[in-house]
Amino acid sequence: ERRVNLFLFLNGGWEESWGGHLELWHQNMSGCAARIAPKRNRVVIFSSTDFSYHGHPQPLACPSNRSRRSLASYYYTAERPRAERDRAHSPDHLTLWQERRGRCPRKPEMKRRNTL
Repeated sequence: ERRVNLFLFLNGGWEESWGGHLELWHQNMSGCAARIAPKRNRVVIFSSTDFSYHGHPQPLACPSNRSRRSLASYYYTAERPRAERDRAHSPDHLTLWQERRGRCPRKPEMKRRNTL
């Protein structure tokens, strides 16, 4: 079971208007909890549960000679706590697609947290 996600963004000179922000959504999909620009050397680490919905759902608007680059690393364990499971959808799912009911504001960026 995947438990922790780590994304390292590799995009030097990335412009806000190009999009590609990583969005972290509330469990009930009522809104976006954080929106993180994919700027070079920015690292995002977060818990991976059956309902830690994340992604960059809007198409990129960068020039054709640019791409959104990142390095992803994951931490796995044999099992996960019952509270982090939602097996109602599928017991063996890899990805759950969710309809966004809320919006993700243009700002704010995620605030730095020293939680480790």
